[in-house]
Amino acid sequence: MLKQLSERKPADSVVTTDVGQHQMWSAQHMTYTRPENFITSSGLGTMGFGLPAAVGAQVARPNDTVICISGDGSFMMNVQELGTVKRKQLPLKIVLLDNQRLGMVRQWQQTVFPGAI
Repeated sequence: MLKQLSERKPADSVVTTDVGQHQMWSAQHMTYTRPENFITSSGLGTMGFGLPAAVGAQVARPNDTVICISGDGSFMMNVQELGTVKRKQLPLKIVLLDNQRLGMVRQWQQTVFPGAI
């Protein structure tokens, strides 16, 4: 899905992510024309970063497409920012990958403690 999104999004789109599997997949399966078009917290582990980052990017670049790619766990960390999106009438796009768990945490648990989960 992310590869398809990458092929269809405008070249100068800004993509923001939180922390999790969706962050890794966005880095691996999407292409970006400039470094500033991929905004992520990298290794800082900040769940909830993606939506406020998307709000800031959309305000800074009102004529560009801004896409927030988030997981269900990360999205709930700052879901209240949807109020800002509505109040400011920001046209940003949100892609929510819902696996009903903290996917990266589960992945590490399965790797470190095989058979325990």
